[in-house]
Amino acid sequence: MSVQVVSAAAAAKVPEVELKDLSPSEAEPQLGLSTAAVSAMAPPAGGGDPEAPAPVAERPPAPGPGSGPAAALSPAAGKVPQASAMKRSDPHHQHQRHRDGGEALVSPDGTVTEAPRTVKKQIQFADQKQEFNKRPTKIGRRSLSRSISQSSTDSYSSAASYTDSSDDETSPRDKQQKNSKGSSDFCVKNIKQAEFGRREIEIAEQEMPALMALRKRAQGEKPLAGAKIVGCTHITAQTAVLMETLGALGAQCRWAACNIYSTLNEVAAALAENGFPVFAWKGESEDDFWWCIDRCVNVEGWQPNMILDDGGDLTHWIYKKYPNMFKKIKGIVEESVTGVHRLYQLSKAGKLCVPAMNVNDSVTKQKFDNLYCCRESILDGLKRTTDMMFGGKQVVVCGYGEVGKGCCAALKAMGSIVYVTEIDPICALQACMDGFRLVKLNEVIRQVDIVITCTGNKNVVTREHLDRMKNSCIVCNMGHSNTEIDVTYQSISQCDFHSGFKFLWHFSDTTVFLSE
Repeated sequence: MSVQVVSAAAAAKVPEVELKDLSPSEAEPQLGLSTAAVSAMAPPAGGGDPEAPAPVAERPPAPGPGSGPAAALSPAAGKVPQASAMKRSDPHHQHQRHRDGGEALVSPDGTVTEAPRTVKKQIQFADQKQEFNKRPTKIGRRSLSRSISQSSTDSYSSAASYTDSSDDETSPRDKQQKNSKGSSDFCVKNIKQAEFGRREIEIAEQEMPALMALRKRAQGEKPLAGAKIVGCTHITAQTAVLMETLGALGAQCRWAACNIYSTLNEVAAALAENGFPVFAWKGESEDDFWWCIDRCVNVEGWQPNMILDDGGDLTHWIYKKYPNMFKKIKGIVEESVTGVHRLYQLSKAGKLCVPAMNVNDSVTKQKFDNLYCCRESILDGLKRTTDMMFGGKQVVVCGYGEVGKGCCAALKAMGSIVYVTEIDPICALQACMDGFRLVKLNEVIRQVDIVITCTGNKNVVTREHLDRMKNSCIVCNMGHSNTEIDVTYQSISQCDFHSGFKFLWHFSDTTVFLSE
């Protein structure tokens, strides 16, 4: 027995050799070779039987001089069995309507052959497709080509709930929105995001069993009946659980955001849908910020008797605009060290005429929120915004309080080389005992890759420091406000500031700021 080896080139010529032996009538069936063939396949005007076999196409014109029989036939001519597939009456092999208005013929081996009704129909469809591709695509503030790491600069929830709509470009102050109960006493980005925000709140409730137990235990007693609380805090899912607990215990609440970037729009929408007067959205301007606080305070027929503040902005606004309200206000609760410092200033000036509670110095705030929560949020914030690798990076942390301790511990665990600046001798000794090198900022500013401020003070990083930083140095503030980094002088204020992602590029030496 002999084995014959055929090369690829020779195998490709086998159909050509076989077709030369076919008679013209046998080699005739083919699709779309000429106008006559197309017209022969079109259905009769009187509406013939769709199952009837297709008529045989007319013979194409004879080939010109110099062209053989193989040149007159297209490669589709070799697929003769497809012609017999059109005669079958099997339902699985009948005519199928094509999306462009033509028809498709399916062969037994699964091959689909398009049989357009007219050549004009095909040309018209091609023109429509070309015209559709030329139409401009509307891209919102977030580019569709942006990578997932860049879209993660916002929270996952805000990215997931984002909708590319022209309404997103409209200021919430210019919108007329109502919740399902018909109330319009709120101002949020988009009330339609309430359903997604409700899911986040329900997840947060599972992580806050103490508040949920308190809500269940005292909901029937209404111990906070008569309390009119005006709040100014970060509006997150955790804050929403607190607000709804206060409402369940009988309090009336009106709320604004203490930070123009920290609001979760979908959570604010969920609170507004639940009947809470919320005035906040992510990316507020400074004018919007004070307008939202004023809408919470200046309400006809409603006056607060308690203040829940974070940073002291709400307290400052009431003292400045509505000092007579303090005649009915029973107390102030302040959460942050920045707000506590401002309360001490009012107290020294003799203007603090109501009791104030310093929540920042409580054990749970210092040992849990400042220490454990900050050591997670510093890594999360830097990773989302820069997508950088922490191992081997030189970092200087300004301040070794509870927040500074958390930041240093997190960065050291990631392999960073951490330096600490501290003016308090006790905290400085703690940093030394924890294995961190104590330095002055001027000593390491030229070599560090990241500068983190967490002092609660002003102008910790000055213009001189900024001018001496290395290329692409990252400056990050873990304090409440952006006053710890001096960004007011002219050379910085003229740079391009992208508020959505909190980047400020210093064009002279490409310094990156994450201070806002």
